[in-house]
Amino acid sequence: MKKILTVFIVSLALIFSGAYVDAAKKKDEPKKKTEAKEKKDKKEKKEKKDKKEKKEKKEEVKKEDKEKKKEKKEKKVKKDKKDKDKESKDKELKEEKKSKRDEDKEVKKEKKIKHDEGVRDTEDKAIGKDEKGRTIYEGPRGGHYYINANGNKTYIKRDKE
Repeated sequence: MKKILTVFIVSLALIFSGAYVDAAKKKDEPKKKTEAKEKKDKKEKKEKKDKKEKKEKKEEVKKEDKEKKKEKKEKKVKKDKKDKDKESKDKELKEEKKSKRDEDKEVKKEKKIKHDEGVRDTEDKAIGKDEKGRTIYEGPRGGHYYINANGNKTYIKRDKE
């Protein structure tokens, strides 16, 4: 009987210790589950924060890129304006040069016309005209000449007079 009683007590002890262990396990399991959930939540929150930060960084980069593009466009516009101003100035200079050339040509033509008409640029004495209608002048040392189409003096040999 002692044996039965001992077996009975030991079995009761095992049953209660097993139940206690099971109860402890049951109590620990929810803690583990909540801990796991908390870890997941923390990870998710971190990931969300990281995603938000990445989006914000991308938006900032996009804004910076837009600003840079605007600056480049503004610089380009300014450069184009400068180039246009230079071109217009160059055109004006070319036109001025052209007009000066034209004026010079006109002056030369007028000089030619004056010489052809027999108008004197010299202070020499006019003697008369030859058969072609050119005015003949007497030079400072007694030579005779006429003014040719280029406005130069052309001396006449004494034999032809």
